[in-house]
Amino acid sequence: MKRLRFLIAAAGLIATCVWANPHRLDDSLSHTVPPNVQMQWLPMKSGQAFAGGMEASLRVNIRIDTRDWIGRTGRIYMVLPRDQASSIEAVWTTQGRLQAGRLVSGERALVYAGQIPGATLEDQMLVRLRSNADWTSNTRRLNFHFELDVD
Repeated sequence: MKRLRFLIAAAGLIATCVWANPHRLDDSLSHTVPPNVQMQWLPMKSGQAFAGGMEASLRVNIRIDTRDWIGRTGRIYMVLPRDQASSIEAVWTTQGRLQAGRLVSGERALVYAGQIPGATLEDQMLVRLRSNADWTSNTRRLNFHFELDVD
């Protein structure tokens, strides 16, 4: 009997994963301040032969279009797809509408959970970006976006 309950629970978990259908949200009215950011080498520490990586800070004014989901309950994630370049870590704080958090390229992080209250979700993030010392590009576009999983 316990084995049957386990199998049913496992099947339910698999079905939830299979049926999860994230909806990409329009955040085209979001913008960064400044619009372009220069990565800076982190200071060398005593005894190190090389710097530990690069870092930049910026402000992001977030404006997510949620008009199609007003009144629905779900979770909104910030996503940073993996690319061929050096891995990036993003750590941010917010003014409270969205959750503070951390993610690494190739991951997504929860920024909102609950009922969608209106046509837009707005907040301001202060973001610190870090990369390893293998950063090789003079320019790089980071393609953050937001996804909604509806309950």
